[in-house]
Amino acid sequence: MQQRAEETRKTLIATAAELFNCRGYGGTSLSQILAEAGLTKGAMYFHFAGKEEVAAAIIDEQHRQWARRVGQLADSERSGLERLLWLSSAFGEDLQRDVVIRAGIRLTFESATFRDSMSDRYNDWIGVARGLLEDSRWHRELHVGTSPDAHAQVIVSAYTGVLITCHGLDCLGDLVTRLGAMWDALLPGLVAPQLLDHYRSLSRRLHSSRPADQPPVAPAVDGPDPTRENAPVQ
Repeated sequence: MQQRAEETRKTLIATAAELFNCRGYGGTSLSQILAEAGLTKGAMYFHFAGKEEVAAAIIDEQHRQWARRVGQLADSERSGLERLLWLSSAFGEDLQRDVVIRAGIRLTFESATFRDSMSDRYNDWIGVARGLLEDSRWHRELHVGTSPDAHAQVIVSAYTGVLITCHGLDCLGDLVTRLGAMWDALLPGLVAPQLLDHYRSLSRRLHSSRPADQPPVAPAVDGPDPTRENAPVQ
């Protein structure tokens, strides 16, 4: 019984995610979700009170997957900016592969239309980016006078902008390479000149395009960091 209930819940979330991702929250009705899933209202009410709770569950799952990626960086010895570039690429690949994650991001953008503010999610994203940039500033890898908080907000804004643009242009297959182009534009104003070539090369490698059936080549997030030994003095 418990296994069947869990399978029903997964079916609801997967079906709703497909519809929310294509049509948005306002363009998707509860009856459409149930019809596509082949389920009754009674089966849904065992798990969710309505469409808003289904959407909230998708947003929560997306955020858990993002937090899982962040957790993979916890014990890394790499520089903060290297970890941020890895996170950018890895989560971009997650978005390409998983419709629940894509739907969660779209619903986060649209959340003002159906629930209270989602500012906590944006603050989480900004907070992680700020912490990683603070690490790189402490190791003298950034321009003198760089504000980790200001740049974290710019990076999160640019990243979400790329996601919105790719969705609007229906170019999901190019998402990771477009994120790489974003970093190409941002890095010169962020990184100390002595390290710009290193970070540009790393970003281009992490955000390189590859065939859809080729698994992602995740960079190592531990081990010695070649940028730390001779960090430029600021």
